[in-house]
Amino acid sequence: MARLILLIGLAAALFIIFRWLSRQPPRVYWQVIAVLLAAVLLTLVVTGRAHWLTAVFAAMLPFVRGLMTLLGGIPLLKRVLAGMDAAKSRDAPSGGQTSTVQSKYIRMTLNHDSGDVNGEVLTGRFKGSKLDQLDFDALLQLLRECEDDEESVALLQTYLEREHADSWQQQAGTQGQQQNYSATGEMSREEALQVLGLGADAGETEIIEAHRRLMQKLHPDRGGSAYLAAKINLAKDTLLGG
Repeated sequence: MARLILLIGLAAALFIIFRWLSRQPPRVYWQVIAVLLAAVLLTLVVTGRAHWLTAVFAAMLPFVRGLMTLLGGIPLLKRVLAGMDAAKSRDAPSGGQTSTVQSKYIRMTLNHDSGDVNGEVLTGRFKGSKLDQLDFDALLQLLRECEDDEESVALLQTYLEREHADSWQQQAGTQGQQQNYSATGEMSREEALQVLGLGADAGETEIIEAHRRLMQKLHPDRGGSAYLAAKINLAKDTLLGG
């Protein structure tokens, strides 16, 4: 009986962890995997069961040496290490950068490092309120107030999808799937800089890096927002003259 309770508790814990991971940026996945692998290896070493790892490594070593010789050895290793360094630099903190997208009703802010999204209501019944201060029912009321402005609806739906995923999916199921909005038209340089979270003196490299970092968190294929992704692409094109 005790073993059954333990298994049920373990299954519940794994379920909670997987739900939490599903809402995190891809970088967090690899951090969690690295921690789990380190914990497994440490457990094997402490319990004296790591000897088979040594045997496997020794058996594979001749094949690894042969492969390195065949493919160029040291030059290949240098390329691999260079790629690892590049990946590490790409995941480096952005220094607290934030992006801002503003519509008639909402000013939305995205933290580049954490991927957290929040916003401030600019007009209407909830003027001055932060989105994270409003419960789900209040957010739905705000959504109805925003119906005359597509950009505000798109921004608020983005927030609901990220922060109230389960409740919003149920709501969307009862009212039909929400519309997809695209960011088209012209954008001023000042607005483009706000969208990418850059200063007025940002150069091409900074623009490309900010665009890449934001798309990693907001691309629709990664559970992000099609509307915000379109805004980010438009901002990049505006600043680079594309």
